[in-house]
Amino acid sequence: MEKIKILIVEDESILALGLKKKLENLGYTVTDIAASGPETIKKVAQNKPDIIMMDIVIKGDMDGIETAAKLNETESIPVIYLTAYADDEILKRAATTEPYGYILKPYKEKELKANIEMTIYRKKAEQEEILDYEDVYRGVTSFINKNEDSFKKAIFGSSLDEIDTSLDIGTNKIYITAPRGQKSSTNEDVSKILTKIALEFVDKYGGEFTIYPKGDEICLELDKPNF
Repeated sequence: MEKIKILIVEDESILALGLKKKLENLGYTVTDIAASGPETIKKVAQNKPDIIMMDIVIKGDMDGIETAAKLNETESIPVIYLTAYADDEILKRAATTEPYGYILKPYKEKELKANIEMTIYRKKAEQEEILDYEDVYRGVTSFINKNEDSFKKAIFGSSLDEIDTSLDIGTNKIYITAPRGQKSSTNEDVSKILTKIALEFVDKYGGEFTIYPKGDEICLELDKPNF
């Protein structure tokens, strides 16, 4: 199993080296030590770690919180804050960067390991959730591209034949959009046609619907049933 790579951000060299030794004793790999915000950003770009252990109070114009916020703009690397203080104001600022944990100095090996292992677990769970969602989205999109006409026929019958529409299926909703200003063969406005379709759909499958204008289109939003 590949070792977890950790970047330490700490401007006191003795503390940084002591932390490095503790992390290596626990079986982790320390990729590097940075002492300032700009140095941290540079070292993250050079050798992306799995976790950043970030001291909140570091030298330079950027403290650890500002450095984490800057990294969050381009990276998705978990940050565990290191601090000698539990000041409420600092913790509120730190919370805005969505850290994965806080460790108070002096560092205890059990606390280090617990925070790191929880971070690894949380990050893995987040990645799996994103991958699951992407797989579902790709599958649904592929289905719609191949079967949109037959899906419309099966769910809405011939109602949608009266106007030009496009269909999208989300996790919990079905979306139907049509250009504004369209008329049916009986001169019925597009919004009335979509309302009729919505009422028939809700009567058959339950749920609720919303119709609203969006630019040059009229949108119908339906609760997706369990087909």
